[in-house]
Formats: sequence, C-alpha cells, structure tokens
Amino acid sequence: MVDALERIIFVSVIHTDLESVDKARRVVRETRPEVVAVELDHDRYNQLMNPPENQEIQDPSSGDMAQNLMQQLAMLESSLGGITGSNVGDEMMAAIEEGRAIGAKIALVDRPISATVQAMMQVPVEEIYKLTGMLPDATKDIEEGGASDLLSMLKEDGAVDDIMSQFRSEFPHLAHVLIEQRDQYVAEALHFILNDVQGRIVAVLGAGHIQGVIKALKHLSK
Repeated sequence: MVDALERIIFVSVIHTDLESVDKARRVVRETRPEVVAVELDHDRYNQLMNPPENQEIQDPSSGDMAQNLMQQLAMLESSLGGITGSNVGDEMMAAIEEGRAIGAKIALVDRPISATVQAMMQVPVEEIYKLTGMLPDATKDIEEGGASDLLSMLKEDGAVDDIMSQFRSEFPHLAHVLIEQRDQYVAEALHFILNDVQGRIVAVLGAGHIQGVIKALKHLSK
C-alpha cells in the first residue's frame, strides 16, 4: 500500500486564489487521472452547483455558537473572494469540470459539514468566542486592502505550516475538529479509493490539509 500512495497526486490550493484555480485545472488535464478527489462534501457541492439567490446573513450574536462561527468564516472567505475574483470552491469546481472532460471519476472526500458542526458542540465555548471575536477584524482588514498581502504571505515557503502550528497552539480543540478530524476523514476516503481503482488519483486539497492527510494515509497503509 505504501507504493500505492505514489498513485495520488496532491494539489495544494489556497481558497479564493485564481492561481490555484488554474493549477487544479492544469494538473488534472496533464495527469489525466482515473479519479479526481476534491475537498467538498455533497451539501457544499450542491450549494456550488445551485447557489441560493439570496443568502441571508444571520446575526452572529444570536443562535448557535458553532453555526455562527462557521458563518463568520464563510463571510471572511466571501470578502476575500470578492476582492481576488475567485470564490471559495472555484478551484474544486475547476478540477471537477476538467475531470469530467477527460472522463475521470469524481469523488467528494470532505467530511459532511453537518458532522463538523456537530463535533464543534464539544469545543470549549471560550475557544469559539475567541475565534469568532477575531474574525470581524480579519474581514475588515481584508476589505481594506489586506487581501493581496495575505495571499502573497500564504504562498511563501513554510507559511501555511507556521499558521497551522499557531492555530493548533491557540485553538487546540477547534484545530482538532476543523483540521485533524477532517484530515482523517479525507485520508480514509482516499484509502478506500486506492483500494478501489488501479489508476492515478488527483486530490485537490486546501494547503493546510495536505500534510495531515498524507500522515494519516501512511498510518492507514501500515
């Protein structure tokens, strides 16, 4: 199985980055894999295929804390996408489109968002409050011209690893739910696909998930 891992071509992308959209499309076209696996679940895929005409923005001060945090994260990504010209999910949809063009199978390998939100119910409220409180300032900074600086920084060698390490240090329980549990889920999905097909697999994943997924896959292969 260790050799089988070499059949997976990982495409590390940054959400809302036009270069990542082109990269995902190019790798699929040049590699011509048997399977294109993307970091989407079925609900998120359906939303991208059929965007709601009017997305209502809830009041973050009311309702469920986990849902509010996820909405704040979505608002931040939406602000960034509005500036860069690439919406969240464009890179995944580009890979899917190119995969279908070459006759590849499409696999949605991310953990269902409902399961992630459910798991967040176990996160200490202090962590959720802390991160939720930080996001409006981050969104404001992006809207005031910080988007290009942020994307440039994320593309520097080691920057994503540094950010992930800092996030785990400050928000260990959220990191477990939003990153580590999802890494494990994606790894198990890819492990299943490796056993199901003989050809190559292109896996398009956010840059922050690549190392965790590879580590989990190696563990599963033993």
